[in-house]
Amino acid sequence: MLELLAIVLGGIVTFVTRAIFLVSRKLRPPKRVERYLPLVGPAVLGAIAIPGILAPRGEISLVDTIPAVIAAVATWLGWRVTKQIAVGLIVGLGLWWAILAVMVAVGVER
Repeated sequence: MLELLAIVLGGIVTFVTRAIFLVSRKLRPPKRVERYLPLVGPAVLGAIAIPGILAPRGEISLVDTIPAVIAAVATWLGWRVTKQIAVGLIVGLGLWWAILAVMVAVGVER
């Protein structure tokens, strides 16, 4: 119950601190803070994605980590070459599934 209360209160505080700047035209974050705001999105995305790529099941193991890292690099390359996110995702997922299929075929435990 205490964990639920912490999550709800954290959500409320996060919402209010963001909504204040959206509702008020006069209130703006300080220039020092505003300068770093464009970097928040990529930092959060990295914080969410990197652990899932390097430790897909909660721990680093070569059997799980290597296919995920190879697929992530292929996704980035597919996006970088074509400038289309969908192509990058299809390339990365296709390669990841192919690697997993080969691993199952040769009998590597997952």
